[in-house]
Amino acid sequence: MLKKLITASLITLSFSAQAGAIRFGYNQQYSAPHVINNGKGTSVSGIVIDVSNAISQEAGFMAKQLPLPRKRIEQYLIDGKIDAQCHANPIWYNAPSIIWSEVLYSDADIIVSDQAIASLQALSSHKQFKLGTVLGYKYPNLTEYFEAGNLKRFNSTSSKDSFTRFTKGELDGFIASYSEANYLTRLRRFNVLEVNSYDLHCSFSPKLNAEKRQRLIDAAHKLRDNGEFKRVFAKYIKPV
Repeated sequence: MLKKLITASLITLSFSAQAGAIRFGYNQQYSAPHVINNGKGTSVSGIVIDVSNAISQEAGFMAKQLPLPRKRIEQYLIDGKIDAQCHANPIWYNAPSIIWSEVLYSDADIIVSDQAIASLQALSSHKQFKLGTVLGYKYPNLTEYFEAGNLKRFNSTSSKDSFTRFTKGELDGFIASYSEANYLTRLRRFNVLEVNSYDLHCSFSPKLNAEKRQRLIDAAHKLRDNGEFKRVFAKYIKPV
């Protein structure tokens, strides 16, 4: 009888925890260090996963991680199909109804190359520089150089794939976030040119219960202020 009661209690607790889980969406194109899989298709760690889990735990919830096509995330937030997405920037989305945390941390897009490029303006002296890019991503600060023929896009599905093509000699360089490039290789071996920097936040569905949402936002700000996100980055980002 006691065994049945314990089993029933565990089932109830499990159901309650799952019912209270916060559904975090993330870009299914993400690879390490943003998202690291266990080899069986399940995301178990990485910057995006660790940040989301930490916020959810601090707020007293469980986190459920949902990989999604990048272009569907905004609509899923609006429709309430996901509750939140971290590692995002308001300029990436159009919907004014999405609720945002304050800035939690920052990153930058960089060009990694064997060639010395002193500045963005110096790109104008290049012709058909073969740049590894991510399919579907826009690079506003590079638009004029693509249009002028100084740069030529070579799309891959991820920065990791661009890096692989670069190491094979198929590309003159590749663009990636600093955190990705740092994880993939030792940057001091290459020329690194910053293209742009950007702040990162968590976004929340307007359909998420207001009290839950505020608990999550407060938790995110607390973890930022106590240095937790810096500790997360330190797990994956090597000193240059």
